[in-house]
Amino acid sequence: MAMSEDRPINDRARELLEEHRDSIFRRTDHMFAWLMFFQWLAGIGIALWVSPFSWAGRTHYIHPHIWSALVIGGLICSLPILLANYYPGKAITRQTIAVGQALASALLIHLMGGRIEAHFHIFGSLAFLAFYRDWKVLTTASIVIAVDHIARGLLWPESLYGISIFGLQRSLEHVGWVIFEDVFLIYSTWISCREMTVIANRRAEMEKMQSEVEREVTERTREIELQRLVLQESHERLERQTDELRKAIEASEGANRAKSSFLANMSHEIRTPLTAILGFADVLLETGDIYKAPVERIEAIETIRRNGSHLISLINDLLDFSKIEAGKFQVENLPCSLHRLIADIRQLMQVRAEEKKLNIKVDYSGPIPEMILTDPTRLRQILMNLLSNAIKFTHEGTVNMQVGLVGKSPNRRIQIDVTDTGIGISEEMRDKLFQPFTQADGSMSRRFGGTGLGLTISKRFAGLLGGDLTILDTTHSGTTFRLIIDPGPLHNVSFQEPETTPFAPDLEKSKPTDTKNALRDLRILLVEDGPDNQRLISFLLKKAGAEVDLAENGELGYQKATAASIAGSPFDLILMDMQMPIMDGYTATMKLRADGYPNPIIALTAHAMAEDRNRCIEAGCTDYSTKPVDRAKLIELIRFHAAAASV
Repeated sequence: MAMSEDRPINDRARELLEEHRDSIFRRTDHMFAWLMFFQWLAGIGIALWVSPFSWAGRTHYIHPHIWSALVIGGLICSLPILLANYYPGKAITRQTIAVGQALASALLIHLMGGRIEAHFHIFGSLAFLAFYRDWKVLTTASIVIAVDHIARGLLWPESLYGISIFGLQRSLEHVGWVIFEDVFLIYSTWISCREMTVIANRRAEMEKMQSEVEREVTERTREIELQRLVLQESHERLERQTDELRKAIEASEGANRAKSSFLANMSHEIRTPLTAILGFADVLLETGDIYKAPVERIEAIETIRRNGSHLISLINDLLDFSKIEAGKFQVENLPCSLHRLIADIRQLMQVRAEEKKLNIKVDYSGPIPEMILTDPTRLRQILMNLLSNAIKFTHEGTVNMQVGLVGKSPNRRIQIDVTDTGIGISEEMRDKLFQPFTQADGSMSRRFGGTGLGLTISKRFAGLLGGDLTILDTTHSGTTFRLIIDPGPLHNVSFQEPETTPFAPDLEKSKPTDTKNALRDLRILLVEDGPDNQRLISFLLKKAGAEVDLAENGELGYQKATAASIAGSPFDLILMDMQMPIMDGYTATMKLRADGYPNPIIALTAHAMAEDRNRCIEAGCTDYSTKPVDRAKLIELIRFHAAAASV
């Protein structure tokens, strides 16, 4: 019975000991079966050798010793051999074998005429019987030997000692030697049994430990299997959630793409007519005797320009906000002069400030890096938005910019505080001010204009520039916004004192204010499908002195440009609308570049997103300009590229 956790170790140890002893008994029984059979044959052989056929006179006969060896030896070994074969391991078998082995020794001594060497067979028999590790067997055999020696020593000493002299003393001496050997054999048997007991106890303990280990392994295996099932279920649930999330992301990305596509198309469709609206409004203000026009007419034209500009601002904010919400807005880290950028912005916004008789003041709290690494376009957009708001909500006083470098290396940041003396912001609206489409109150957009996206976009841009935009302080007498940005690594960057900073050149003033004849002697191909924009842009270019040829789509533009090149009088520059019927501007530009057309091609498109510029440049355009048209910038751009191409 195998070891179980509830079974006592002693019971199992006794069981193991009995099993081991039974195995020893059975093995020794079989050994003695063969041993006694060979002893029988050996006895017969000894009888034949020691007592051969006798010959006396006229008759001969076989010596009785031979018959004794054959018959008595057979009787002595028959029963032990039968019991060893049919009842191995039994106590009666061992005892019978012990008696048989002792009698076999007695017979051998008799057959050898009591020779002293034959008596050693007794010691060998006892030693073999000790294999049983059973002191009772040794005792039984020793008693038989003692009885035999004493009986035969009294009754038939010749068969035991080879002489007829009474040998009780010798018999007792032989019995003493047997007892002497028994002492060692029994002691050895006791030691052996004790070792077997110890081994059985250890084996029982090991079985106990093995049983506990197996139970532990079984429990752990069951727990692992349960955990595996739980993990498998979790994995399957996670896969389902991942699949659902992937589908949701795909749906969201699809929605974002659809939204971006919608915004891009909406931007294009709004910018295209606004190009004509704002452009012709400018024409109305600049042509004829406008100074003789009624004030109401001029105000109407200004209203058209102002609302058109508001629409453009709204579209730009929506596009930026859409890109930020989609997580696709990326900033560029470019070397930038913070002094020059602030000077440019101050000079640009000062024009608007002066309309309200305000002054923009810039203070530096210490030296700042000559160059920083940031996105100057987005930084400019944030500062212009803050200054625009400050001017918008300030009726009198000043708008102040406090610029400085704060923090310790390597966590130094550029800090710009924009403070106005305007109407302030209420506490309840302070936390909502950076939420999209939120202004101080509902009347703000009606009174001051604005989309409600400027601060939201500026805060997101500040985050993209490694900083933040917060409201530092606000009261009824003014508000301070704090902008913090990361200036990038400042190792080996020199610092400038504000007083030593050269004042930024007046770029606006450096530009030609009179565009008349700015494009004189230039032949320009205008590829544009919109009739209104054809008339407007042609008018502006011709007014600047250019010779303008028109093409209604990309295919006609490609044919005209190719024909002019073949005729040896290529156009100096091509203005290419990018979205047109029949053939768009991208395809026409790529075909011209594939044919080796070398002159400048400027994309003029109502697609105003950042990737649209990259797409135009990748198609082969030299530069990129958006609609509505800024007349001065467009003419300056054309003149720059035409001059560069002629070098």
